[in-house]
Amino acid sequence: MKLSWKDAMTTVIALLGGAVVYAKFYDFSWAVIGSWRSSVAIMALVGIGMFAFSTFDFANRSVLNIGEMVLGLAAIALAVTGVFMASEFVFYSLAAVLGVLWLVDTARHARHSMRHEDTTSFHHHAAAH
Repeated sequence: MKLSWKDAMTTVIALLGGAVVYAKFYDFSWAVIGSWRSSVAIMALVGIGMFAFSTFDFANRSVLNIGEMVLGLAAIALAVTGVFMASEFVFYSLAAVLGVLWLVDTARHARHSMRHEDTTSFHHHAAAH
């Protein structure tokens, strides 16, 4: 299984999001996550960062790719909702959706690299989708 540097970056960003969730759950006193609204905004930035390094292909209509689209739309809806009506539920829902989105994205890339071992490499990962 060969994953790209972009997969590594989305993993690091997802772990940073996990650190924010951990800090919020255990009531760390970080100024940037003091309110639910700012916490949702930070998680939205995590989602944007994950999308920036994603090798998403709108033309690909596989089940996993469509699942990513649905999860991405759910994340956007939760982020927008959180800006206006921030709550604990919206924050943890957004965090869960982003976690599942990372899992589906990485699973799709791993599945593709196992099925097409000769076409996917560290250097030309995006073209293999």
